[in-house]
Amino acid sequence: MRLVNAAEMQEIDRRTIAAGTAVAELMERAGSGVAAVAEKLAARPAARIEIVCGKGHNGGDGIVAARLLAARGHRVRVHLTHEATQLAPETRAQFDRLSDSKVEITALPSSLQDPGPIMDPRARPKGGDSVRSAATESNAFGRALASADVCVDALLGTGALKTLQAPLTAIIHWIQHASSRTLSVDIPSGVDATTGAILGTAVWADTTVTFGLPKLGLALEPGRERAGNLIVHELGFPAEIVDAVLSQGTERHWMDAATARRLVPRLDPTAHKYQRGCVVVVAGSRAFPGAAVLAAMAALRSGAGIVHLAAPAGIRPILQTKLTEVIVHELPETRQGTLAADAAEPLARILARADAVALGPGLSAQSETLAFARTFLAGLRVPAVVDADAIAAMPAPPHAAERIVSPHAGELARWMGVSAEEVNRDRLLVARDTAARSGAVVVAKGAPAIIATPDGVLHVNGSGSAALATAGSGDVLTGILAALLARGLAAANAARLGVFLHGIAGELAARKHASQSVIASDLLDMIGPANASID
Repeated sequence: MRLVNAAEMQEIDRRTIAAGTAVAELMERAGSGVAAVAEKLAARPAARIEIVCGKGHNGGDGIVAARLLAARGHRVRVHLTHEATQLAPETRAQFDRLSDSKVEITALPSSLQDPGPIMDPRARPKGGDSVRSAATESNAFGRALASADVCVDALLGTGALKTLQAPLTAIIHWIQHASSRTLSVDIPSGVDATTGAILGTAVWADTTVTFGLPKLGLALEPGRERAGNLIVHELGFPAEIVDAVLSQGTERHWMDAATARRLVPRLDPTAHKYQRGCVVVVAGSRAFPGAAVLAAMAALRSGAGIVHLAAPAGIRPILQTKLTEVIVHELPETRQGTLAADAAEPLARILARADAVALGPGLSAQSETLAFARTFLAGLRVPAVVDADAIAAMPAPPHAAERIVSPHAGELARWMGVSAEEVNRDRLLVARDTAARSGAVVVAKGAPAIIATPDGVLHVNGSGSAALATAGSGDVLTGILAALLARGLAAANAARLGVFLHGIAGELAARKHASQSVIASDLLDMIGPANASID
């Protein structure tokens, strides 16, 4: 699914209206989507639904939802941030239609007391007691939200760009104090629709229903976390208008379960182990034998038919103790226990039947080892995943076969000769430029992971959690990626699917252990369930 920034979405809106679709019709479609989701969240008849509406079109969507929900028998109250005379013309027209409905209407005072934010409103009890305070008990707005089954945030839409001020900040903080399930309209109020940045403060939504296309700010942190469960509601934007607008900028896609499902390679029931893909992992050192173990096991768990692990001779006993299903080969090593320059010749024999190679986990940055990696990569004629210390040895394009490079922010900064601050300032731009310069598919690890292809296309991963921020997690990803390459996926598709599955494995591991204290080996057991979850 394509991702749009705020300017692109506004242009799609403008052209759709110019082509003959009235604003009122778009509001009706949007409000209908909001009402349907709110009713599902309430999960009972005659639910109490509180809707907080701003003066713009986002507020108009909320007002439409209020009318529709009241017509279905729910008890609905609209809280307006502005007097009716100050509403945008189209929003005012929708407001006037409420006179024939049973919707209760209140005006929020500009002097509304600010209760202060709750640091993590995800911990609020749902459908039970609110986060009570003296301010909550003495404030009519606070009592209303505390008694609701669903609180709808229709304050601000994609046009919000500046740091929010009172009374908007106070209103958002009251929404945070509510015990009800919070539903945001199009985007949580206070989230930048393009960058995901928080404009001073922002709503923590349990669910966000966004319109037409997902906004980039809903895929990037911290906006992604604030959005909660994301639902995309179609508004019927003409395909030719969407295509015309999006053809002018960077092509961005959201990597979700539906997309992942289409990429999964199917196994031939008659295939033998080499037809399922042969992976050669070149990894490990005396200091980091575990990285080699994780990468090799991840390749096996990800469907490779056979995995060979080539590592420094001194750690072979450790590896063979840990790995009963992997064929372990010893290579010449330096005095520091890393791969020696003359490891290339014996390695060539191991590569005879390889369909993909994984190079880098635990390799070390020892100068002789990097010299080996440069020589090895320069002559390698099969698809490869290049990770960790081996990234510094990546030759300039063209490459003899497809390459996936998977740096974290620090590795990406060193590779490109920029600061980590520059990388983090605009990870999308840096990933795109790096893929173009390197001729490789770049997996920029982080929250969220970004996949960039040499032709300038970006994919933002939609899975994963903080559970993945642990030592060895990247080694598991390397093995997953190598297995998918060996199973015949093109590098871009292997990267997209591999990153998504890795993220799901992290989510499942955190759920299993009821904690964010997940270790990398926990991910190995979740690769199978991750595949099953999208099958």
